[in-house]
Amino acid sequence: MIDQAVPRFHAAVDLGASSGRVMLGRWADGRLELTEVHRFPNGPITQDGRLRWDAERLFEETIVGLAEAVRIAAAAGGVLDGIGVDSWGVDIALVGVGTGTAFPTVLHHRGADADGPARAAVLVDAATAYAVTGVLEQTINTSYQLRSRAEDLDPRRADGDRPTVLLVPDLWVWLLTGVVGAERTIASTTQLLDQGTGDWAAGLVRRWGLDGFDFPPVVAPGTVAGPTTPEVTARLGSSVPIPVHRVAEHDTASALAFARPDGAELLVSSGSWSLVGVCLPAPVLTEHTRTAGFTNEAGVAGSSLLLRNLAGMWLLTECARAWSAEDGSAVDLVELVAAVSELERDAATDVTPAVFDVADPRLLVPGDMPERIATLCRETGQRPPGGRSDVVRSVVESLAVAYAETVRACEATTGVTIRSVRIVGGGSRNRLLCARTAARTGLPVTAGPAEASALGNLAVQLVAAGHAPSLDTVYRHGQDGQDDHDDHDHERTPT
Repeated sequence: MIDQAVPRFHAAVDLGASSGRVMLGRWADGRLELTEVHRFPNGPITQDGRLRWDAERLFEETIVGLAEAVRIAAAAGGVLDGIGVDSWGVDIALVGVGTGTAFPTVLHHRGADADGPARAAVLVDAATAYAVTGVLEQTINTSYQLRSRAEDLDPRRADGDRPTVLLVPDLWVWLLTGVVGAERTIASTTQLLDQGTGDWAAGLVRRWGLDGFDFPPVVAPGTVAGPTTPEVTARLGSSVPIPVHRVAEHDTASALAFARPDGAELLVSSGSWSLVGVCLPAPVLTEHTRTAGFTNEAGVAGSSLLLRNLAGMWLLTECARAWSAEDGSAVDLVELVAAVSELERDAATDVTPAVFDVADPRLLVPGDMPERIATLCRETGQRPPGGRSDVVRSVVESLAVAYAETVRACEATTGVTIRSVRIVGGGSRNRLLCARTAARTGLPVTAGPAEASALGNLAVQLVAAGHAPSLDTVYRHGQDGQDDHDDHDHERTPT
């Protein structure tokens, strides 16, 4: 019998491409209260001519946040009952033999070699790799990153002298516990996981020349990796070691942990990227699905996420960065989007915004985003957006158009009629995006939760620890009101 009256405290480490956060969840009487205890910026740095993540700083910020979570739990008369980590996909560190004692390097996917897919296709063609992994050929793929790093391995090493591949959340788990492993949802982003077996695709690893690396055992989300090490436990100020769970470590899988595998709702995980698609009981590995631009990633409870990986709020963030550099002052993107939203609601403009392809690879890397958007519009015979408000309208409209087209593509691929849209993540707070998505799809749009990844992270922990009976229980009774949860019908404008 689960005693729902006893408060349980769990911490979610949610690492995003533009910021990280530590969220404390308090579960009692069938309700989950979320508190953000520490938020910190994230972004690429350039070191030795390579784009990479400032991983050591990010981990130190994680420790600061977890120590605060321990303090808050103790002040409430409890202890921190668990920790879970989720993050973006594809990026990896190499640890172990031959990697030295320095903090592991995590290269940034936006700095990946542009010719990675072409070089890999010489050994294994894209269609064959997709039929095994369900992952599209994209320059950011872990498989291509590893092929570049394989060239740096010493060919004279002994057979057992191999560096271990850890994706970012698995790296964090290793740093917290000393335990090496690979969680399935994050492993499914690599283009190296066999969708049939749920294990590493040994044939692809061999044919791509990656057998010089060690790939840890793959485990399902909802397992305990181990307790925090004595050193970490002391740094966190905890009186006892804290269990560290392998949650749905890919932030998209955590954000969509609530989804039912019926394919009837378009799911949009809107952050720096837009992950757009449906939840299904099994992956779809057909050539039609590949050419339609869908990738397959593992979800919770054995489900599969059929998704398109599109640009997201990254476009607006890069525009704001370019504008700030232009006039030397910070651009408040939230205020700008809100102002544009007011113009839309008041029908102050009747000019249809220019629409561009948000999946164009030229939008993937840092740079002058307003000019790139203008170029894409010119190439399709459209007048480029003028001022900053026009650029914002163009970005939002282009995202909404991409979501609507994905509705049609999902229906054609799965044969399931999509009846609604749900936008989660930071983009769910963008009322203009929700309204335009409703208008373009002709479907009701539900917004939130905004902290969807953290909520899913905590939900998986609570069930794994035996503190909640099911994910549905957490989502049905445990949402804490930190999001708007507005329902936007396509026939009315959201307030």
